Amino acid sequence: MVSEGALNRPAVQVGLVGLGNMGTAVGNLAANNGYDVIGWEYHSRVVEEINQEHTNSRFLSGVELSPRLTATDELQEVVDRADIIFVAIPSAYVRSTLEPVAAQVGEERIVVNMAKGIDIDTGLTAYRTIGRLFPDARTVMLSGPAIADEFARGMPTVVVLAGAERVDLLAVSRVLEARHFRTRFSNDATGIELGGILKNIYAIGLGLFDGKEISSVNFRSAYLTISLEEMTQLGVGLGAKAETFSYLAGLGDLLATSLSPHSHNRRMGELLAKGNSLEAVEAEMGVLPEGYKTLKMALDIAEKLHVPLPLARGLWDVIHGRVEAETFIFAFVRDFVE
Repeated sequence: MVSEGALNRPAVQVGLVGLGNMGTAVGNLAANNGYDVIGWEYHSRVVEEINQEHTNSRFLSGVELSPRLTATDELQEVVDRADIIFVAIPSAYVRSTLEPVAAQVGEERIVVNMAKGIDIDTGLTAYRTIGRLFPDARTVMLSGPAIADEFARGMPTVVVLAGAERVDLLAVSRVLEARHFRTRFSNDATGIELGGILKNIYAIGLGLFDGKEISSVNFRSAYLTISLEEMTQLGVGLGAKAETFSYLAGLGDLLATSLSPHSHNRRMGELLAKGNSLEAVEAEMGVLPEGYKTLKMALDIAEKLHVPLPLARGLWDVIHGRVEAETFIFAFVRDFVE
């Protein structure tokens, strides 16, 4: 169903790099708003199913997709056609996927990053990687509490857009906004991105405790509060504004990812708590989620910046079998909560 106001939208072409869970949901959102959307996807069966059946059973099962959303396995086709390009692939693949087309994306394009992670080789976040790859393009960061399976089914959702130019934020918001999906603006792209990255670490922790059937509301409240404190401390050390973490892309995203049954990071914690090795978790999930890769990077960065992250350090020890989850919990109560 095309949303209210779709007939009044401008003739902007929308592109997507990645038709996974989030990419497909955002693409379908824009398509239902009346835009023609083309998305690149690595998996050929996903491309075929979207074009022929208007579904994506692999990544967004049970959602009927707009015929305005089409798929391709040729990234060049997206670059040639799209005015606004959303990047929705795992952060580990951002550089290798986009580098071949980097020279063709100039100042006439808006590139919206939705990837949440840090490149293990360069130490750059996904948003900064995109900025390096496309120095002439106008870049926007999108983050916030947005579980794709929920807003794809019409559940109310609010996200944050950050970038250098307000006109670019308005252009992106016009593509996305619908009755159930709204945007807010920020001038702190660093904080918006880091909130979306760091919350994945602590979502793993909540999954660990759930997997051990430790469901105390008292503990969860304390754990999430201290998690937010650590996120803020590291974020400020990296140049973000402290207040950013108290809003949608910090607190909001932390709550959504930690509490949602759809969260891949939380699911990883649950699997580890049940005795699965990292190798078994990767085999089960297909790929280790962003939070695990981010955790080691965050600890390394925090050490260099002299920012203490005792909670994150404790999670690392639990994940690697050095400390039992129950031992960590009581140490958390004794040592971390003052």
